Amino acid sequence: MNRILFTGIMPALLSPVNEDGSIREKALRRLVRDLSQTGVTGFYLCGATGEGIAMAPERRMELVEIVKDEVPEGMKLINHIGAADLATVRRLARHSRQIGLDGVSSVPPFFFNYDERGVIDYYRAISDESEALPLLIYASPLSGTPLAVETVEKMLDIPGFVGMKYTNPNYFLMTRYKKLDGGNINIINGPDETCMLGLLMGADAAIGSTYNVMPRLFVRLYGAVKAGRAEEAKPLQMKADDLIELMLKYDVISCCKLMLDKRGYDIGETNRPMKRLTAAQKEAFLAEVDALGGVDAFA
Repeated sequence: MNRILFTGIMPALLSPVNEDGSIREKALRRLVRDLSQTGVTGFYLCGATGEGIAMAPERRMELVEIVKDEVPEGMKLINHIGAADLATVRRLARHSRQIGLDGVSSVPPFFFNYDERGVIDYYRAISDESEALPLLIYASPLSGTPLAVETVEKMLDIPGFVGMKYTNPNYFLMTRYKKLDGGNINIINGPDETCMLGLLMGADAAIGSTYNVMPRLFVRLYGAVKAGRAEEAKPLQMKADDLIELMLKYDVISCCKLMLDKRGYDIGETNRPMKRLTAAQKEAFLAEVDALGGVDAFA
């Protein structure tokens, strides 16, 4: 089984929503259309950037159906289906299979202290419900559930399991995962600010929040690294990091949405109770972006 199914640059798609949590369909379709023309290879849906865990299951299903309908043929769609209860996870896994998505992903089960058996059983349940749709762990320290290399190695026996979205600055650990099964494991870099490093350390692809606002820059970066031209990729990463540094000072998701709003996308605020910027914070952030050349300098 070849597990290297996802390559290239994949935005962790922002979710345009109204105050009541309903989907802004027109804005979503426009965002998907426009990003699809930038060289990206697909989208990661309803993850942290997509605010999936803060959305009702019905909204999550509606969003992925719209994206599936709008996205051009050949673009890969991975749906993050993680939730606090297994019934919702199963429901979202079934739905992902039924509408023909390319893969599912989930953080490990969170909040309660799950042992190795509980974690593996969780991913087996996803595999069973999705009928072995390609499956990725969303591996992040924020989940609160550590994943030993030995645990991930045991997951290679789960039907459909292909790898992980690795959102962790510990690249030594990433290389330990990447050695499993002789490298036949799909490792996708998560931290935008170290995309170049992740690719150099062996990641096959990259998924990120800021790819919503800097898609072409990261597509060029990916191409340069994979062609062995690290000297060409480095200034691109440094340019991106100037903007990312500002976003980290405020709030990355809110800042991405604000930048798209300034580019004419009616994308809305974050889902409550997620963080929102005050009017003063928005003004300050945009002033600092202007000092870097303005919102269109990174398009």
